[in-house]
Amino acid sequence: MKKVLLTFLLILIFSIIYYGFEFREKSYFEGQIIYDIEYSTYKIDPQKLKELNGSKIILTYKKGNYKKQYFSPNGKLVQERILDLEAKKSYLKIFDTDTIFWFDITKSDSEISFKILNDSIILDHPCKIIETSFFENNLSEQLNEVKTITKYAQDLIIDPSWYKDYRYSSYNEIAKIVKGISIEETTITGDYEREIKFNSINKRKVNNSELEIELKTNPLKEL
Repeated sequence: MKKVLLTFLLILIFSIIYYGFEFREKSYFEGQIIYDIEYSTYKIDPQKLKELNGSKIILTYKKGNYKKQYFSPNGKLVQERILDLEAKKSYLKIFDTDTIFWFDITKSDSEISFKILNDSIILDHPCKIIETSFFENNLSEQLNEVKTITKYAQDLIIDPSWYKDYRYSSYNEIAKIVKGISIEETTITGDYEREIKFNSINKRKVNNSELEIELKTNPLKEL
Protein backbone atom coordinates (compact mmCIF):
# COMPACT_ATOMS: atom_id res chain seq x y z
CA MET A 1 0.00 0.00 0.00
CA LYS A 2 2.85 2.36 0.88
CA LYS A 3 4.53 1.66 -2.48
CA VAL A 4 1.32 2.39 -4.37
CA LEU A 5 0.85 5.63 -2.43
CA LEU A 6 4.49 6.64 -3.02
CA THR A 7 4.17 5.92 -6.74
CA PHE A 8 0.97 8.00 -6.92
CA LEU A 9 2.63 10.91 -5.11
CA LEU A 10 5.65 10.81 -7.42
CA ILE A 11 3.40 10.85 -10.49
CA LEU A 12 1.44 13.75 -9.03
CA ILE A 13 4.58 15.75 -8.27
CA PHE A 14 6.07 15.20 -11.73
CA SER A 15 2.73 16.12 -13.33
CA ILE A 16 2.58 19.38 -11.41
CA ILE A 17 6.18 20.21 -12.37
CA TYR A 18 5.59 19.29 -16.03
CA TYR A 19 2.34 21.19 -16.45
CA GLY A 20 3.73 24.14 -14.54
CA PHE A 21 6.66 24.21 -16.96
CA GLU A 22 4.29 23.86 -19.91
CA PHE A 23 2.24 26.79 -18.64
CA ARG A 24 5.33 28.99 -18.32
CA GLU A 25 6.53 27.94 -21.75
CA LYS A 26 3.14 28.70 -23.31
CA SER A 27 2.56 32.04 -21.56
CA TYR A 28 1.61 34.49 -24.30
CA PHE A 29 3.32 37.80 -24.81
CA GLU A 30 1.64 40.87 -23.34
CA GLY A 31 3.25 44.30 -23.05
CA GLN A 32 5.08 46.88 -25.14
CA ILE A 33 7.84 46.78 -27.74
CA ILE A 34 9.67 49.87 -29.02
CA TYR A 35 11.04 49.76 -32.57
CA ASP A 36 13.38 52.10 -34.48
CA ILE A 37 12.77 52.85 -38.17
CA GLU A 38 15.49 53.60 -40.71
CA TYR A 39 15.16 54.38 -44.43
CA SER A 40 17.51 53.95 -47.37
CA THR A 41 16.02 55.82 -50.31
CA TYR A 42 16.56 56.33 -54.00
CA LYS A 43 14.23 59.20 -54.78
CA ILE A 44 12.91 60.47 -51.43
CA ASP A 45 14.65 62.31 -48.58
CA PRO A 46 14.91 59.75 -45.70
CA GLN A 47 14.36 62.49 -43.11
CA LYS A 48 11.15 63.51 -44.85
CA LEU A 49 9.89 59.93 -44.71
CA LYS A 50 10.64 59.80 -40.99
CA GLU A 51 8.75 63.03 -40.43
CA LEU A 52 5.74 61.76 -42.39
CA ASN A 53 5.68 58.09 -41.41
CA GLY A 54 7.65 58.00 -38.17
CA SER A 55 11.11 57.04 -36.92
CA LYS A 56 9.87 55.09 -33.88
CA ILE A 57 7.01 52.68 -33.18
CA ILE A 58 5.53 51.84 -29.80
CA LEU A 59 3.58 48.58 -30.00
CA THR A 60 1.14 47.83 -27.16
CA TYR A 61 -0.09 44.23 -27.37
CA LYS A 62 -2.61 42.02 -25.57
CA LYS A 63 -4.27 38.75 -26.66
CA GLY A 64 -3.76 39.47 -30.37
CA ASN A 65 -5.12 43.02 -30.23
CA TYR A 66 -2.68 45.89 -30.51
CA LYS A 67 -2.07 49.58 -30.92
CA LYS A 68 0.93 50.78 -32.96
CA GLN A 69 1.91 54.41 -32.42
CA TYR A 70 4.30 55.99 -34.93
CA PHE A 71 6.38 58.98 -33.78
CA SER A 72 8.43 61.41 -35.87
CA PRO A 73 12.04 62.30 -34.91
CA ASN A 74 10.80 65.33 -32.91
CA GLY A 75 8.42 63.14 -30.88
CA LYS A 76 5.21 64.03 -32.71
CA LEU A 77 2.62 61.25 -32.94
CA VAL A 78 2.00 60.96 -36.70
CA GLN A 79 -0.24 57.89 -36.91
CA GLU A 80 -1.87 55.08 -34.97
CA ARG A 81 -2.82 51.60 -36.14
CA ILE A 82 -5.26 49.62 -34.00
CA LEU A 83 -6.33 46.02 -34.46
CA ASP A 84 -9.68 45.04 -32.92
CA LEU A 85 -10.17 41.30 -33.36
CA GLU A 86 -13.67 41.35 -31.89
CA ALA A 87 -14.81 43.96 -34.42
CA LYS A 88 -12.73 42.19 -37.12
CA LYS A 89 -11.33 45.56 -38.18
CA SER A 90 -7.97 47.28 -38.45
CA TYR A 91 -8.04 51.08 -37.96
CA LEU A 92 -5.65 53.79 -39.13
CA LYS A 93 -5.60 57.31 -37.66
CA ILE A 94 -3.33 59.85 -39.37
CA PHE A 95 -2.82 62.94 -37.26
CA ASP A 96 -3.37 65.58 -39.91
CA THR A 97 -6.99 64.51 -40.46
CA ASP A 98 -9.99 63.64 -38.29
CA THR A 99 -10.92 60.70 -40.52
CA ILE A 100 -10.28 57.19 -39.23
CA PHE A 101 -9.63 54.69 -42.01
CA TRP A 102 -10.39 51.01 -41.57
CA PHE A 103 -10.45 47.71 -43.40
CA ASP A 104 -12.18 44.37 -42.85
CA ILE A 105 -9.56 41.81 -41.78
CA THR A 106 -11.77 38.91 -42.93
CA LYS A 107 -11.44 39.92 -46.58
CA SER A 108 -8.58 38.08 -48.26
CA ASP A 109 -6.07 39.74 -50.57
CA SER A 110 -5.09 37.19 -53.18
CA GLU A 111 -2.48 39.50 -54.70
CA ILE A 112 -0.16 39.05 -51.71
CA SER A 113 1.96 35.89 -51.56
CA PHE A 114 4.32 34.59 -48.88
CA LYS A 115 7.02 32.01 -48.40
CA ILE A 116 9.00 30.60 -45.47
CA LEU A 117 12.73 31.38 -45.22
CA ASN A 118 15.40 29.81 -43.02
CA ASP A 119 15.21 30.40 -39.27
CA SER A 120 17.67 32.76 -37.56
CA ILE A 121 18.58 34.17 -34.15
CA ILE A 122 18.30 37.91 -33.48
CA LEU A 123 19.98 39.02 -30.22
CA ASP A 124 19.19 35.71 -28.50
CA HIS A 125 15.66 35.59 -29.92
CA PRO A 126 15.12 32.49 -32.12
CA CYS A 127 13.04 33.64 -35.10
CA LYS A 128 10.82 32.26 -37.83
CA ILE A 129 11.17 34.29 -41.04
CA ILE A 130 8.48 35.01 -43.62
CA GLU A 131 8.85 36.85 -46.93
CA THR A 132 5.74 38.50 -48.37
CA SER A 133 5.45 40.20 -51.75
CA PHE A 134 2.98 42.05 -53.94
CA PHE A 135 3.05 44.52 -56.82
CA GLU A 136 2.11 48.22 -56.74
CA ASN A 137 2.72 51.39 -58.76
CA ASN A 138 5.70 53.43 -57.57
CA LEU A 139 6.11 57.23 -57.69
CA SER A 140 6.82 57.01 -61.44
CA GLU A 141 3.63 54.99 -62.00
CA GLN A 142 5.68 51.91 -62.79
CA LEU A 143 4.61 48.50 -61.50
CA ASN A 144 7.20 47.34 -58.95
CA GLU A 145 7.39 44.47 -56.49
CA VAL A 146 7.16 45.30 -52.79
CA LYS A 147 8.96 42.66 -50.74
CA THR A 148 8.96 42.41 -46.95
CA ILE A 149 11.06 40.04 -44.84
CA THR A 150 9.74 39.73 -41.27
CA LYS A 151 11.40 37.95 -38.34
CA TYR A 152 9.06 36.63 -35.64
CA ALA A 153 10.49 35.89 -32.17
CA GLN A 154 9.58 32.41 -30.98
CA ASP A 155 9.99 33.38 -27.32
CA LEU A 156 7.36 36.15 -27.64
CA ILE A 157 4.53 33.67 -28.06
CA ILE A 158 1.11 34.31 -29.59
CA ASP A 159 -1.91 32.05 -30.02
CA PRO A 160 -2.51 31.58 -33.78
CA SER A 161 -6.21 30.98 -33.12
CA TRP A 162 -6.56 34.67 -32.23
CA TYR A 163 -6.04 35.41 -35.93
CA LYS A 164 -8.25 32.70 -37.44
CA ASP A 165 -10.43 35.37 -39.11
CA TYR A 166 -7.53 37.61 -40.21
CA ARG A 167 -7.54 36.58 -43.86
CA TYR A 168 -6.19 39.88 -45.21
CA SER A 169 -2.59 39.38 -46.37
CA SER A 170 -3.03 35.69 -45.43
CA TYR A 171 -2.10 36.54 -41.86
CA ASN A 172 -4.29 33.73 -40.47
CA GLU A 173 -2.00 31.28 -42.30
CA ILE A 174 1.20 33.14 -41.41
CA ALA A 175 0.28 33.19 -37.70
CA LYS A 176 0.02 29.38 -37.70
CA ILE A 177 3.64 29.21 -38.88
CA VAL A 178 5.34 31.97 -36.91
CA LYS A 179 3.48 31.81 -33.56
CA GLY A 180 5.37 34.87 -32.32
CA ILE A 181 5.70 38.66 -32.37
CA SER A 182 7.62 40.45 -35.12
CA ILE A 183 10.88 41.99 -33.87
CA GLU A 184 12.52 42.91 -37.18
CA GLU A 185 11.19 43.81 -40.62
CA THR A 186 12.81 44.86 -43.89
CA THR A 187 10.69 46.26 -46.73
CA ILE A 188 12.12 46.81 -50.21
CA THR A 189 10.21 48.87 -52.78
CA GLY A 190 11.06 50.60 -56.03
CA ASP A 191 11.50 53.90 -54.20
CA TYR A 192 13.04 53.06 -50.81
CA GLU A 193 14.08 50.41 -48.31
CA ARG A 194 12.80 50.51 -44.75
CA GLU A 195 14.18 48.66 -41.73
CA ILE A 196 12.21 48.26 -38.49
CA LYS A 197 14.19 46.80 -35.58
CA PHE A 198 13.17 46.34 -31.97
CA ASN A 199 14.87 48.58 -29.43
CA SER A 200 13.35 47.31 -26.18
CA ILE A 201 10.79 44.78 -24.95
CA ASN A 202 8.70 45.31 -21.81
CA LYS A 203 6.53 42.39 -20.71
CA ARG A 204 3.72 43.77 -18.54
CA LYS A 205 -0.02 43.74 -18.02
CA VAL A 206 -1.91 45.89 -20.54
CA ASN A 207 -5.23 47.56 -19.73
CA ASN A 208 -7.88 47.28 -22.43
CA SER A 209 -8.22 51.08 -22.37
CA GLU A 210 -4.67 51.34 -23.76
CA LEU A 211 -5.86 49.74 -27.02
CA GLU A 212 -8.95 51.88 -27.55
CA ILE A 213 -9.58 54.35 -30.35
CA GLU A 214 -12.25 57.07 -30.35
CA LEU A 215 -14.76 56.16 -33.06
CA LYS A 216 -17.88 58.11 -32.04
CA THR A 217 -16.54 61.61 -32.70
CA ASN A 218 -14.53 60.86 -35.87
CA PRO A 219 -15.71 60.20 -39.42
CA LEU A 220 -14.94 56.68 -40.66
CA LYS A 221 -13.84 55.65 -44.15
CA GLU A 222 -13.32 52.11 -45.42
CA LEU A 223 -10.11 51.42 -47.30
